[in-house]
Amino acid sequence: MTRAHTSFVIGAVISGLVALSAAVSLVWTPHAIDTLNVAAKLQGPSAAHLLGTDQYGRDLLSMLMVGARTSIAVALVAVGIGLGVGLPLGLLAARRGGILDEAVMRFNDLVFAFPALLSAVLITALMGPGAFNAILAIGIFNIPVFARVARGAALALSSREYLMAARVAGKGEGRVTLEHILPNIASLLIVQASIQFSLGILAEAGLSYVGLGAQPPLTSWGRMLNEAQTMMAFAPQLALYPGLAIIITVIGLNLLGDGLRDLTDPRLRRRTA
Repeated sequence: MTRAHTSFVIGAVISGLVALSAAVSLVWTPHAIDTLNVAAKLQGPSAAHLLGTDQYGRDLLSMLMVGARTSIAVALVAVGIGLGVGLPLGLLAARRGGILDEAVMRFNDLVFAFPALLSAVLITALMGPGAFNAILAIGIFNIPVFARVARGAALALSSREYLMAARVAGKGEGRVTLEHILPNIASLLIVQASIQFSLGILAEAGLSYVGLGAQPPLTSWGRMLNEAQTMMAFAPQLALYPGLAIIITVIGLNLLGDGLRDLTDPRLRRRTA
C-alpha cells in the first residue's frame, strides 16, 4: 500500500468514525445531556459512564457525541457556503477576466489580509454570538478560498486543446464550463473542501471557546473546553477529551485531504507508483 493509500485509509476511517458518532447522537446517546445529576459529578470512567462525568454530572461520552454533531454541522454548512458562492465566482472571473476578475482578486486579497479566526471573531462580535453567526463568519472566509482555487484551475485549463475544440464545435462558454472545466477541477475542489472542513471545525471550536459560537443548550467541543478551564487543577479530563476529539478529527480530515490529493493528481500517482 502506497503512502497515498495509507493516508487516505487512515483519514477516511477517523473521519468516518467521527461522522458516525455524530449521526448516532441524532437518535441515541448513552445519557441525556440536558439532565443534571450533581450527586454524580466528576466521576471517573465506569460501566455507567465510560468516560466519566463533568462538574454537573453529565455524561462526557454523550456530550462528545453531541459536540461532534454541532462541530460537523457548523463546518459543513460553512464549507457549503464557501463552495456555493466561491466556485461560481471563481469560474466567472476566469471566464470573463477584465474588471470582474480584478474585483474578485482584490476581494480575495482583502479577506486574506486578516487571519481566518480573527475575521470570524470580528464578525460574530459585531453580529452577536450563536451557531448561525459562526457559520456565516466561517463561510465568508471560505468564499475567496474556493474562488481562488476555481479561478486558478479554470485558467490552467483554458488553453487545452479539447476546450478549444469544444468552442470551435459551437459550444458556448457556459456549456464549456459546465461540461468540460467543472468535471476536470472537481477532484481539486473536493480536496480543498476536506481541508476547509477541518479548518472550519477548528474555527468553530475557537469561537465556541471564547463564547461567540454555539450557545446553550447546544453543546460543542469548544464550549466543553471553555467550561473545563476552571476545573483544570483537579479534573483535567474535562479538557482532555474534547481537546483530543478536536485534534484527532482535524488530523483525520487532513490525512483524508492529503490522500485524496495524492490519489487524484496524476503527477503524484506516477511519482509514488
